[in-house]
Amino acid sequence: MQLAPSLCADVVFLSPPWGGPNYLQAEVFDLKTMILLDGFDVFEKTQLITDNIAYFLPRNTDMEQLTSLAGPGGRVEVEQNFLNHKLKTITAYFGELIDDTEADT
Repeated sequence: MQLAPSLCADVVFLSPPWGGPNYLQAEVFDLKTMILLDGFDVFEKTQLITDNIAYFLPRNTDMEQLTSLAGPGGRVEVEQNFLNHKLKTITAYFGELIDDTEADT
């Protein structure tokens, strides 16, 4: 986290620790309190590196919190990741990682 302001990258993939299997017991995974370093702070520090961020999170992540990371008028694309027909995780894409091909048609 201390190096973030001095780093430069095209894309950052975030996959912070979720606090062990206890995240499954919560109805909703709170980005602010259930990630050791505060999921909002991690995202904000990452924006010092690039706006092109992929955020890998539990399936029960609070969608309102997640979409708020995009900021006013911002956009996020959420991909659901399934294994054996069961939703396991999500990946949220920000910046130029959002697939705009459907918007063009």
